[in-house]
Amino acid sequence: MRWSVPPFFRRWQGVNVFTRHIIILLTLVILLLGTTLGGRLLGVFAQSPCAKGDATYSVRFGDTLSAIAMRNRTTWQRLASYNHIANANLIFPGQQVCIPGKGSRGGTGGSGSPGVPGGSRQHFVSLAMQDALNVGFSPNVFVRQINQESGFNPSAVSPAGALGIAQFEPATASSLGVNPWDPVQSLQGASRLMASYVRQFGGDIAKALAAYNAGPGAVQRAVMLGGTNWRNFLPAETRNYIRVILG
Repeated sequence: MRWSVPPFFRRWQGVNVFTRHIIILLTLVILLLGTTLGGRLLGVFAQSPCAKGDATYSVRFGDTLSAIAMRNRTTWQRLASYNHIANANLIFPGQQVCIPGKGSRGGTGGSGSPGVPGGSRQHFVSLAMQDALNVGFSPNVFVRQINQESGFNPSAVSPAGALGIAQFEPATASSLGVNPWDPVQSLQGASRLMASYVRQFGGDIAKALAAYNAGPGAVQRAVMLGGTNWRNFLPAETRNYIRVILG
């Protein structure tokens, strides 16, 4: 059997060696630039003001969390915990790292808001964005979701009995192993739950949001009844929830 050579490879064989090298070099440069730009964009996603009294550091290319910690006379473990960085090797150029100030205890507790020094809304937002990055969920969507749930108020209580910053029902919080009054645990639990719903519904963020608000059973029922018009079979509150968060 004779194998025919694809036209692309026939043309490539006709290109002189110098031109081939130039093409390969340009391709590598484009890939490198794309990687760097992607890292910077992820860093931008992770940016948010730190708590009052904290120092801030913008990650530069080649930085490691250990080196940042040494320059600021702390440990990489403390920085990782304080900034909700699950993988200490996963930091990006342009990402903002909060350096705990003298008045904070690095995520071990504080007056007003357990687990988050100072109870700063800005710091809650920063933690939410990092938690979303850690589980591969959109930081911007997650921040809008938590804002819709509680306005980032760790003491929020809904008329239906949902508690805390992520507005967990007590049974849901228990199943996730989190204290709904602890904003650090709640944000981590909520991001993990959203990531699991995204996987369950094939990457559909709208369905994942609906599952968080009304339960996965309600979403499955809506899809069964409405097919592509599944949203029309959700409660009005859930439809509005999706619209506010996704636009």
